[in-house]
Amino acid sequence: MNIFLVGPMGSGKSSLGKKLAKSLDKKFIDTDKEIEKKENKTINEIFENKGEKYFREKEKEFLINIPNSLNMVIATGGGIVTDQENREKLKENRVIFLNASVERQSKRTSRSNKRPLLKNVDRLKKLGELYDQRLKFYKDVSNFEINVDKYKSKDILVKIIEELNENN
Repeated sequence: MNIFLVGPMGSGKSSLGKKLAKSLDKKFIDTDKEIEKKENKTINEIFENKGEKYFREKEKEFLINIPNSLNMVIATGGGIVTDQENREKLKENRVIFLNASVERQSKRTSRSNKRPLLKNVDRLKKLGELYDQRLKFYKDVSNFEINVDKYKSKDILVKIIEELNENN
């Protein structure tokens, strides 16, 4: 069974995912990075040239083709939960929701220009809208939720590992 990390952009899915995979001696993959490799384009380029709908199709295609038996740690894009089939696939695995405040998301994403949904918009407002739209989906698919605002990275990792061990 795979362990998926879901949550809004800037919640730490990729950075925590790498650390979690290392701690559990599992392979780590990031769905956004895998899509970039397959398309030979950055997420920004995909959004600019082919649009969000195309990206979501590629995201779904990638997710659906991941065997549940691979036993990996997988960081997902923030919007992966917006599709019903994606949610069903996620629920077949362990899913950890990294919940982050809009302020934290804004702080963590402000250092990057690799966020196509945040281009030329009021960052805080857009992050708030996305969070409000997706929160119910994150909660629906997850087995465990952790508020990443409350803990340091190493403590989040410990809490996730404890949860995985308790509910193995």
